[in-house]
Amino acid sequence: MKKEYKCEVIVKAAKLVFLKKGYTKTSMRDISKGCGIGLSNIYNYFKSKDELFRHIVAPLITELEQMMNEHHNMNDQKEFLRYARGESDEMVREHTQEYLRLINNYRDELILIMYKAQGSSLETFIDDYTERCTHQVLKFMDEVKRNFPEMRVIHTPFTYHVHTVWMFSFISEVIKHQLKPQEIRDAIEDYIQFEFAGWRALMNKHQTL
Repeated sequence: MKKEYKCEVIVKAAKLVFLKKGYTKTSMRDISKGCGIGLSNIYNYFKSKDELFRHIVAPLITELEQMMNEHHNMNDQKEFLRYARGESDEMVREHTQEYLRLINNYRDELILIMYKAQGSSLETFIDDYTERCTHQVLKFMDEVKRNFPEMRVIHTPFTYHVHTVWMFSFISEVIKHQLKPQEIRDAIEDYIQFEFAGWRALMNKHQTL
């Protein structure tokens, strides 16, 4: 086998075993049997089971990191304010497409990181991501408040924490119920509309009291 192809074979086999048994119960010998490549040869590509697991979920982590940074980009404050004021729904459309891409392209990786990572170095990734996302949103909102003092900004960290937890709970339920493609799109559209309408109401609360 060519080196690149052999690595691909190892990764595909490892993903199937991790999905079936979870990180803790999977051994490198299981992966060796699954791909038909000698155990010592696998170690030429991946130094450890943990490195292999991280390699498999790396594209998902990259996507999640990108989502976090883009959603709370200081350069997009004006677009965020346009949405909060009811002047544009472009953010709703963009986020709907992002969630569709995330679930459709990284279903297996989401299962691994949410349910199968116990015992790996990514065991607490979801919790760590949630905390980092909470801090990122707070920084973003502080900046919004400085630049647009007329807007109401929530300063309760737990509100943002729950918001991020809710995102993973929603994704988890979509995956567990094995929805059809159109059902996934409909569910995401409803979720995003509901979520964004809530943020818009909170941001404009002082105007409706």
